[in-house]
Amino acid sequence: MYKQGKLTGLRWLIRDISDRKQVEYKVICQQLAKEKELSELKSCFINTVSHEFRTPLSVILNSVEMLEGYSDRLSEAKKSNHFHKVRLSIGYMVQLLEDILFYGKAEANKLEFNPAPLELEDFCQALVEELRVSAKEGQDIVFSSKCDRPSVCLDPKLLKQLLGNLLSNAIKYSSKGSKIQFKTICENSQVIFQIQDSGIGIPKEDIPHLFDPFHRAKNATTISGTGLGLTIVKKAVDLHRGTISVESEIGTGTTFTVTLPCSPTCQ
Repeated sequence: MYKQGKLTGLRWLIRDISDRKQVEYKVICQQLAKEKELSELKSCFINTVSHEFRTPLSVILNSVEMLEGYSDRLSEAKKSNHFHKVRLSIGYMVQLLEDILFYGKAEANKLEFNPAPLELEDFCQALVEELRVSAKEGQDIVFSSKCDRPSVCLDPKLLKQLLGNLLSNAIKYSSKGSKIQFKTICENSQVIFQIQDSGIGIPKEDIPHLFDPFHRAKNATTISGTGLGLTIVKKAVDLHRGTISVESEIGTGTTFTVTLPCSPTCQ
């Protein structure tokens, strides 16, 4: 027979082993769930990127074939239109590659925050001019600035990804002839960026998932996109230790407001 002390000790040992096994089982389940999630993300990533490359490549191939085979019969206006399509498609693929590389670095925790003195108004105006090339017929990006500082301390590479994706989305989800408002405001030790469009809007149920990788709003499935743009925006905002908010109404438009802390110098 076991004495009471030995019996109690044995029960304690069994209970301790059982508790540890439960913890180990929980950890294993969490690891399996994470691996499944990563596998699903990888599959979604491959499918999405493959589809997004196929469309601009088809446009380029079609335009090249038309220019090669019927150049002598095409008017100058039609030739110019085909060249414009090729330029837009190449620009789209370049941006897609940049988004993929940025997202890959972010997932591997290899993104760096390198703030530098930045002439904000010149930076924003240059970005607007770059994006006007991809605007739809009659669309215009109206830029205004209430920032009297000669320069601010922000990361130019991250800022270009951040603002570029927000402005590209505004162009993509707005109609021809629409105006996109792009504002910058300097207040105390922060800069506020506001981008407002009059596009299709975002359903309320999709707003909590906007920054999830590959998420597409239910009313945007017929419009090309990877679902990575806003994920990239959020990572760039987080690296600046800033905040982002969104207001949207179906059929009326969407406004994104980004607030980033900054200082006049990078010391």
